[in-house]
Amino acid sequence: MRMYLLNYGVTYVDKGIVLTVGRDIGQIVPTPIWGALVDTGQKLVLVDTGMNPVHIEDPDATFRGTEMSGKINPVVNEENLALNQIKSCGYSPDDVSIVINTHLHFDHCGGNLFFPGAEFVVQRGHYQWAIQNNSSCPRRDFDLKDTKWRFVDGDCELLPGVRLITTPGHVPGHQSVVINLRNSGPAIIASDAVFLRETMEPGAPITAHDKDIFYQSIEKIKDLCNNIGGTLYVSHEQALWDTWKHAPQYYD
Repeated sequence: MRMYLLNYGVTYVDKGIVLTVGRDIGQIVPTPIWGALVDTGQKLVLVDTGMNPVHIEDPDATFRGTEMSGKINPVVNEENLALNQIKSCGYSPDDVSIVINTHLHFDHCGGNLFFPGAEFVVQRGHYQWAIQNNSSCPRRDFDLKDTKWRFVDGDCELLPGVRLITTPGHVPGHQSVVINLRNSGPAIIASDAVFLRETMEPGAPITAHDKDIFYQSIEKIKDLCNNIGGTLYVSHEQALWDTWKHAPQYYD
């Protein structure tokens, strides 16, 4: 089992509006956008696909005309696209058989279009919510012709060594992923269930669809970390991202 962390670019955001509502308003911070490629030895699994390539030429493509315009500013180039990140690891996009979308926000599913032959796995309840919320989840990114969806309900083992963990709150039906690596130990990919380490503090200010449920998911992740150990990979903390191995290096 190998896990590669893929660099999908960065967004510059107003921290106090996008991440820690009410705290540090006006502080512009970089938030890494990334995914994980997992070679199980039997299947090649991709966790999240990054941003849509429209943002290379038009960074404001998603938020123009909305209240978030100017508060989330994507920076992405050709090298950051999911298909090129995968190629840097020695694989072809056609080798990817399963794509796990932790959720369907623009920075987690914008590269779905590169994997027409893959099966896409998402929580059923999240898909049902996303399809009705185009402003939060642009259908441009995931409502693609002939997409093969597998809808799951709750925690489950997707494949040997790959588990899905429901962690709603940021959005309904959000899911995190646990990868069991033999030498490195479990990798807990929290996605947007944990933006930053500080969002794990009791009562920390957070931006969420449902704050109470978000805090419950934080506790679930803390319990998981205590029970199985391993490494927690939070979604958008530049200081942590800088310490991790990036593709084509890998964890095994």
